[in-house]
Amino acid sequence: MAPDRRPAARRAGLALAVRSGQERAANHRRGQARHRHRNAELDTEIADLYGHSPESGVELGTIARALRELPDDDRELISLVAWEGLDHGEIAKVFGCSRNAARIRLYRARKRLSKALAGAGVSVGGVVMESL
Repeated sequence: MAPDRRPAARRAGLALAVRSGQERAANHRRGQARHRHRNAELDTEIADLYGHSPESGVELGTIARALRELPDDDRELISLVAWEGLDHGEIAKVFGCSRNAARIRLYRARKRLSKALAGAGVSVGGVVMESL
């Protein structure tokens, strides 16, 4: 009778599953690191673009704080539109959703940002938010 190879096959399958899980966890950690790095870059860009300007009276800290208070997905959506210039179709690919879902998510993210800025005392005109 031939030797039973099932235990070896099970061990090989288990090793493959463990390795796959490790790779997924490593990818997730790398993604989180990229996200933290991107937020730091955005804060720097905001500082460069919207630092204290006497004519507007808006300070960088207020805008940066409002952005940081948004959920991660909202910050990512707004940054993809404002800094990367992506359209709804491209955002849909990034988030793995339909074009319409991306449009709705962006609309809601803009509303939350507008509300956060208004709560911080920053007056935001409709034109500015619609351009995001």
